[in-house]
Amino acid sequence: MSNSKESISTQKVLQCVSFPPRGFSLGFFRKGSTPWIYSVPTIEFQILIMYIVTQLFHIPLKRLGFPKLASEIFAGLILGSTLLGRYKTYQETLFPLPSQSILGALSTFGYLLFLFLSGVKMDTSMTRKLGRRALVIGVLNHIVPLVTGMITIFALSSSFFQEGVPTLSPHIEVITIARTSFPVISFLLKDLGLLNSELGRLALSSALISDLFGLTINATGVLVYIGARNPLERAIKDAILLIFFIIVVIFVFRPLMIWVVKRTPEGKPVKDVYILLIVLAVLLSGIFSDWFEQTVLVGPLIFGLAVPEGPPLGSTLVDKLDPFASGFLLPIFVSLMSLRTNLSAINPSSSYTFANIILICVASISKILACLLPMLYCKMPLNDAAAISLIMSTRGVVDLAIYSFLRDTKIINQASFAFMVIATAVTAIFVQIMVRWLYDPSRKYAGYQRRNLRNSNKKLPILVCIHNQDNTAAILRLLEKSNPTRDFPIVANVLHLIELRGRASSVFISHQVQTKAISDVSYSENVILAFQGYERNNYGAVTIQAFTAISPCNLMHEDICTLALDVLASIIILPFHRKWAVDGSVEVEDHILRTLNSSVLERAPCSVGILVDRGQLRRSSSVRSSENVYSVAILFLGGNDDEEALTFAKRMAISGTISLTVIRLISKKDIDQVLDLDIIGDWKHSRSSWENVHYIEHHVNETTETALLVRSLVDDYDLIITGRRDNTHSPLTAGLEEWSEIPELGVIGDMLASKDLKTRASVLVIQQQQTAL
Repeated sequence: MSNSKESISTQKVLQCVSFPPRGFSLGFFRKGSTPWIYSVPTIEFQILIMYIVTQLFHIPLKRLGFPKLASEIFAGLILGSTLLGRYKTYQETLFPLPSQSILGALSTFGYLLFLFLSGVKMDTSMTRKLGRRALVIGVLNHIVPLVTGMITIFALSSSFFQEGVPTLSPHIEVITIARTSFPVISFLLKDLGLLNSELGRLALSSALISDLFGLTINATGVLVYIGARNPLERAIKDAILLIFFIIVVIFVFRPLMIWVVKRTPEGKPVKDVYILLIVLAVLLSGIFSDWFEQTVLVGPLIFGLAVPEGPPLGSTLVDKLDPFASGFLLPIFVSLMSLRTNLSAINPSSSYTFANIILICVASISKILACLLPMLYCKMPLNDAAAISLIMSTRGVVDLAIYSFLRDTKIINQASFAFMVIATAVTAIFVQIMVRWLYDPSRKYAGYQRRNLRNSNKKLPILVCIHNQDNTAAILRLLEKSNPTRDFPIVANVLHLIELRGRASSVFISHQVQTKAISDVSYSENVILAFQGYERNNYGAVTIQAFTAISPCNLMHEDICTLALDVLASIIILPFHRKWAVDGSVEVEDHILRTLNSSVLERAPCSVGILVDRGQLRRSSSVRSSENVYSVAILFLGGNDDEEALTFAKRMAISGTISLTVIRLISKKDIDQVLDLDIIGDWKHSRSSWENVHYIEHHVNETTETALLVRSLVDDYDLIITGRRDNTHSPLTAGLEEWSEIPELGVIGDMLASKDLKTRASVLVIQQQQTAL
């Protein structure tokens, strides 16, 4: 029965096809015309139906934690010879061989660009800074499954080496299982949101080592295979051409890429002509790699490594090519490969099938143990060790492409190919679900001691976040008015946040440790110099520690919260997402920054302040040299957030260089109720000895009076401090929450940061720590 099916399949492959196929149809409604005999409408419909079926799977399955790769494979199996492809009319009408060939070539071009961009995103400088753990995982992760797989083949040789089974098929299966693909690991970590976690960085470093190690072994194996089947001179010629190609990439193309980067002014895009020449060079590298009998996909990957990662060149290439390659063509490539998978080729009762299952299980389990046991030896927690072991054993689109190439070249048969496709889908699903269950990044907050301003001592550790140069000036002005003295020093941890573009791995740089870290000078030089200058002007009163985090925008809050945890910060200062022009109008409104601020407010392990800068804070050259009186007001309604804001204002007032006014709003309905007696009483008692501190009470009858009072104060002060008061209900603000546009600032902060409010006063909104411990 199976032999008859194979003969029918062979006949289909050998059927005559006329090339080039006819392109555009005469129209769907034209009499006597059918669009299915023309390649363009047929290919368009194939792409459309693939995307529709993929989404029909992905929408429900993503709720269960399934990766999109699984939906793309399922879509191909449904549309292919496993199910619908069995019907001759369907096959000849919707998926005829000519259109499959054209679509296959187009999607393969997309995969070629994907591999090139994967090389662009790889940070090869990571290999010079790898820790021992990453090196051990990367090497063992490849060698151990390779050895155990070969032993299994030897033990089950009678089941593997049967008539009709290619001799190298089981060996190739082991080699592909042993390989760990850096792009696949990067995709998985991005989906899981772990790119900038400690576990994610370790996994990417290990994957880079394993991938480069595996690439070297595979290239060497191909040359050995060629030498064994052909004259030795042919293998030597291929080896010389491969070495020549690598040398040209390193010593010719790499300097040219650096030259392009130097010719591109900072902040300006790379010229289109350079992008076009690079794409042409990518295509030529594929042709050249075919000359030395490697696949056409090896050349683009090696060539991609020559491109400097990150902006401006690497990020420009990724921005221009990745949406088309990875977003459009790559899903077609995956679905088309699974569409050509025939699960009926697997004979469940044969010994070969049983031996294949054992081989895949042994190699996969040994691959997991190769990571798990060393990590447990290094005292890594069991859950974390299991998670990274699963991550390093996952499979994806790169593995599917290798299986497809091996099937097309008859190195593995259809049954082995079907086995490996199903194993890839099962592994991808299992790994993603299990890693989500095993690894929870928020566990780092467990047992963390509460950190806020009220519990801090004379030394104040602050974490300030910088997104651009405008933020630098505003933060420096605020620090100067926060009373840094030798008796009350400030440790300012400055975190420069940069969006991850043009690279696969996130980067965290401590400029106290890594003086020559990757591209750190070009990224953060101006920020570091500005804060170092401020530290020199206030020697002994201010300590600056500079950091740079390059990560995806949706994961930046993890870098902020982790650093706040590590440096024991009492408060995080974040810039507001709006930038005002000189005339008071809103110049820029960054919604990504607003989302980031909201994420930090939800997860921060300490207090958080959002600084709304209107450019009115005045700066002096040193802490005590300013003779101008700087006027600060604190609006106090009651609650933890307002108490935290009052504590920050008190620290600012200790030096006596600013004028501080504490404005307490009291509802007439609650006039007999004494709220926050201790902290307010302290101010009322001590203000007699603090000439620069003033205390005012306002009795408010209704919320409209609160709004009018707040608006009347904005022109009297340089800086207004208030608490966020999230989920704190008060008759003073009842009903105003419904009109609030910016909930992350609270009701009072929202009024002070309103677009309609024409004022030069800056605002600092503070929230006490809310993280559940």
